[in-house]
Amino acid sequence: MTIPRTVDDLTPEWCSAALGRPVTAVASSPLGVGVGLVGQLHKLELQGPDGTTTVVAKLAAPTDEGRFVATVLNMYGREVGFYSELSPRTNIEHPACHYTEHDAETQDTVLLLEDVSARGRMLDQVAGCSVSDARSAIRCLAKLHACFWDDSSLDDAPFLRRLCDDPYPGAVAFAYDTAWPRMQEFFPELITDDVRAFGDGYSARIPALFERLCEPPLVLSHGDWRLDNLFVTPDDDVIAVDWQLIDRSVGPRDLAYFVTGSIDVTDPVEYEHAFATYLGDLAEHGVHPDEEWAFEMYRYGTMLGFVYPVIAAGALTVEDPRHMDLTRAMFARSVRALESLDAFDLAL
Repeated sequence: MTIPRTVDDLTPEWCSAALGRPVTAVASSPLGVGVGLVGQLHKLELQGPDGTTTVVAKLAAPTDEGRFVATVLNMYGREVGFYSELSPRTNIEHPACHYTEHDAETQDTVLLLEDVSARGRMLDQVAGCSVSDARSAIRCLAKLHACFWDDSSLDDAPFLRRLCDDPYPGAVAFAYDTAWPRMQEFFPELITDDVRAFGDGYSARIPALFERLCEPPLVLSHGDWRLDNLFVTPDDDVIAVDWQLIDRSVGPRDLAYFVTGSIDVTDPVEYEHAFATYLGDLAEHGVHPDEEWAFEMYRYGTMLGFVYPVIAAGALTVEDPRHMDLTRAMFARSVRALESLDAFDLAL
């Protein structure tokens, strides 16, 4: 079948063929305005002989300019690869995939996914949460990492590269260099002399930082484990969405990104509490990494976390207040973590 390029291409006829059941009408509404969106995300209400059902449709960006970053980083291919090959082996909750197709040459992509909003409440990264409120998310992350801890079979997945493999370091450094001046322009009140010095020299450290975060043992890293991508169920389980940034890297990197980007830490000791909680959860699944190594990787992951809000600032517009608020919150939390974990001057 032809891969849809816009939501208008998701006709009743196309949806019927993709889902293998009759669809007589389709009503769509956009989802996912904010940081990190490099495609089109819509909720579809599908009418048929048996009533109305909902699915979430993910499409590539409609223009070559819009899909540039996703193409360079193979974000569409990674997510399709996850649902096609890895999701059956993944032991945590994630949306069921009803249909997926990806053209590696054109980057046209479509996924029809379960609408998990009926099964859990979406969390709000702008508001953030406490370490105690993040308990279920940390538990779920450890479960994911334990499932693929030091799993050599991941080497066989062509869509799943290490964080340090080309083109990731070069692409991230380029995006960072473009966005760093805008971060300083938008949030001058957050840029201390120490932060400016760190930020000015950051991109030169990216290749070595990515190499450090790929020292075995590696796991299947989600790559974007943050509150906006997590739904909490009534029984305190977590459903993880958005698998476009999966890679192979060290597990504490995911933890650091979550803690330093989504949690409002009021006492620096809470960073260590979150880390200890993660190690305890890994142990429940029979995984016992060297604690000194894991904490070092946690600190390097904190250094990595600085790049995300900066790159997000590169796409900021004053017309999107939530994007602005989220970028500010992520950056402020990142700086606080770097200071608390003494991660500004880690050796590389």
